Amino acid sequence: MTERRARRSPSRFEALALFLESQRARLGSRGLAVTTRSGRLLAAAGPSPDTLARDAVRIHEGRDDGAHKTVDVATWWLRAGDVEMILASRGGRLSHDLGSGVKRIMTSA
Repeated sequence: MTERRARRSPSRFEALALFLESQRARLGSRGLAVTTRSGRLLAAAGPSPDTLARDAVRIHEGRDDGAHKTVDVATWWLRAGDVEMILASRGGRLSHDLGSGVKRIMTSA
């Protein structure tokens, strides 16, 4: 079997950040973030990850009042084990591979 990853980490959250960075480049997204539904940022790639996480929660929970420029943020809700998460992309692109990878990393031991 060929190893696809050039960089690895034994830390789940560092591995998630490395994965997000590789996917951000592949998708052409300005930023990707994984946050809990309560707003705790788990991992991110790209500029202003805290802002992206806040925007993601606001959009996903239907609390975007239009005062923020969030039209370029796409969100997905995911569950990995017992953790509910929001996956967000600034630039509006998400993919099945991205969601599957996040779930795989978050459920790995």
